[in-house]
Amino acid sequence: MINGLDLLFLEVNNLEESVEFYHDVLGFSLESDNMDAQPPIASIRSGSLRITLVQQIETMLKRGRGVHFVLGVRDVDAFHKTLKAREVQVTDPRDEGWGGRFVSLQDPDGYRLFFVTWELDADAKIRTA
Repeated sequence: MINGLDLLFLEVNNLEESVEFYHDVLGFSLESDNMDAQPPIASIRSGSLRITLVQQIETMLKRGRGVHFVLGVRDVDAFHKTLKAREVQVTDPRDEGWGGRFVSLQDPDGYRLFFVTWELDADAKIRTA
């Protein structure tokens, strides 16, 4: 039985650039990094979400193709303002029929990130923390 998502493992072209993006731009905490490892590797965290970034020579035509991550935020409009203040290229917030209000952007390797605030469900509980 699957208990949930424990870790995302992303191959990146430039580890320092990716760590800067996830840490400085999106606010993930840096748990560990080893630029001298072969391959260079770092672990970042936000809440219960852990991501391991590993620098690999690009083996695909384009990284991120077909991969979209949906990450929950408490207030997508406030998060959008924070990103815009940091001069991040991000879409305007919008509501979608699938039950959330979201913004999206791409990381340095082309992975598409969606940040969503879910609508209240019938029990008036927010689906994401």
